[in-house]
Amino acid sequence: MFRRHSGKRRTNIVFVIFRLLLSLVIFVVLLGGIYSAYKHFSGLDPLKLDPQAVVKNILVTKTPREFFAVLSSVKIDPKILGQKASGEKQQSAQALNFRFLVVADSHNDNVNLQKALKQAKEDFSDIQFIIGLGDYTEVGTINELKVAKAELDNSGLRYFLIPGDHDLWDCRNRGLIPVSCFNQVFGPAFQSFSFNGFRLMLLDNSDNYAGFGEEQLKWITQDLEKAKDEEIKGILVFMHEPLFHPSSDHVMGWVEKNLKLQADMLLFELKDAGAKQLFSGHIHYFSQYLEPKTSLSMVTIGALTSEGNPQSPRFAIVSVFDDGSVKVEDIAIK
Repeated sequence: MFRRHSGKRRTNIVFVIFRLLLSLVIFVVLLGGIYSAYKHFSGLDPLKLDPQAVVKNILVTKTPREFFAVLSSVKIDPKILGQKASGEKQQSAQALNFRFLVVADSHNDNVNLQKALKQAKEDFSDIQFIIGLGDYTEVGTINELKVAKAELDNSGLRYFLIPGDHDLWDCRNRGLIPVSCFNQVFGPAFQSFSFNGFRLMLLDNSDNYAGFGEEQLKWITQDLEKAKDEEIKGILVFMHEPLFHPSSDHVMGWVEKNLKLQADMLLFELKDAGAKQLFSGHIHYFSQYLEPKTSLSMVTIGALTSEGNPQSPRFAIVSVFDDGSVKVEDIAIK
């Protein structure tokens, strides 16, 4: 009575196309979400990295952990900007003038801070002093700052420090001058000194809402004029937040946009004064590059903390040569 239908059901091509398009849209949205989240929390824009450098790092990778660190640990290739970084030139015939240690972003990881200080002293017996680029604490309490200070004191080396944005939080939250907790434990937030014919300037741009401030900007101009009178071989400049980075948004002005103008003005002032190298921390990974408008050589120092760090904990050793050239070595903690 009833006849069975043996043929296959006909597929609605419109429905198939709709499902494919919907799947594609969902995939693109998901990919965009991952990209935005990574860029927001790390400050690194993967789309601005040099593909050749990424592939090269993957090819030499030996462990899964290193593989997943590739995107964030890759050094920015200066060829992106069509120039060569001054820190890359050969140091063949020039004599070493002095060497020092640079640390950044320990965020209460004082175990790694201690390891870095010990490793640096053992591997580089001739380091003259330590430069700290800020964020020694998580929220900047007096106790946190004192614990970090104890580790630096125990190193037996002279140290010169600037604060990071995290080092201001507690005093700001208590209605005090944000940098006052750092001042109480470590002293001045900005300073300069001359060493073996070079001028080292430690600038404070840790306050995301105020930048350098009028008093410090006036001091910077005066100090640069003083450096000219001393006929120095070169100026090395240190600060917490970068004035520029080719693949990170976490630069000066990322909170208060009007501070970008302040950063740009300082770039040209440092260029005119003959600054050799600009050092900064804050973005938690090591990279070397040139600022495109001024061709100033810049380097960001990797973080000491083991938490929220896309790279393994690290520090840097800086070698300064008689001709004014600078070599920066990125070193992972063993």
